[in-house]
Amino acid sequence: MTQAPQGSGGGAGATALPLRYAEVTLRLADRHEQREWRAWVGFTSVKLRRPLLGFASFLQFFTATFHGDREEVELAVNSLYPGT
Repeated sequence: MTQAPQGSGGGAGATALPLRYAEVTLRLADRHEQREWRAWVGFTSVKLRRPLLGFASFLQFFTATFHGDREEVELAVNSLYPGT
């Protein structure tokens, strides 16, 4: 039995899923730079078709530009990023 905090969440238009939360270190990196920060992340045993990245503790730290025709997202660090 885990003592992880419990809750629920889901994507736009999705049914709420049961979640257990854990504090983790998130890291984004490419060949030129790396960003790392601590965040609370929700985990579910429900099989998801696609991973879901939320606003709190992730997208709030970046300005996202979506290129639908290329199926790409460009992330630029913004002033809310808590790292160095």
